[in-house]
Amino acid sequence: MAVLLSILGSGSAFSGCGANASALLDERVMVDAGSPAHLLLPRLGVRIHDIDLVLLTHFHMDHSGMLPLLLGALAHSDEPPEPGRLTIAGPVGTRELIERLTVAGFGGPTQRRIDDRVAPRYVVLHDGSDVQIGESRVRSHAVVHATGPSLAYSVTRSGLRVGFSGDTTLCAGVRRLAGEVDALVCECSGPDAPVGGGHLWRGEVAELIEDNPGVRFVLNHLAAPVSIPGALVAHDLLTLELTA
Repeated sequence: MAVLLSILGSGSAFSGCGANASALLDERVMVDAGSPAHLLLPRLGVRIHDIDLVLLTHFHMDHSGMLPLLLGALAHSDEPPEPGRLTIAGPVGTRELIERLTVAGFGGPTQRRIDDRVAPRYVVLHDGSDVQIGESRVRSHAVVHATGPSLAYSVTRSGLRVGFSGDTTLCAGVRRLAGEVDALVCECSGPDAPVGGGHLWRGEVAELIEDNPGVRFVLNHLAAPVSIPGALVAHDLLTLELTA
């Protein structure tokens, strides 16, 4: 069976190369929430109510900062969402972060409305987690990026394994991830040379591709246009049909 992969946001935090990091799997699973999903999902023909799982790789704002807007859009929707339908999973501290962002940005009444009408379920993931969440099997790998916890994910749906690197250096975690997936949405923050801040650059991504010739690579988190043989370069709202 085929799995749909859509890239909501393909740019790095400050590049202007695309919206911030967010991807969609099978119109149900959203990985990272740096883009305004409540605006972009309808452009793909997806309702915000259709999302049943959000995975956060880490807590930088270009990966997590728009999640309160999605939750608020659900809570204020004319069509009441199904309470408890949505699961939000990520590193330890995910719930605390999202609730603090929501209260700081929109006040306590909005958080209480989210609690009452959306009632999201939170799941804590860590290095080595291998859990079934709804129709998705999620495996987690710790990667080296920021001072806080950072995870990369393998999500299995319909027998196909799709990986999401999050932000990372060329560390053991991302190498393990690349070795277990059929397709990998992989960050490539440096188009020409190594970059700071715990990111991959074109030369390191090319090494990953060479080491994993059977994996389909989709490059995102772009600071500038980049081209690497054997990889597809993402753009906002790109949608692919992946098959094993």
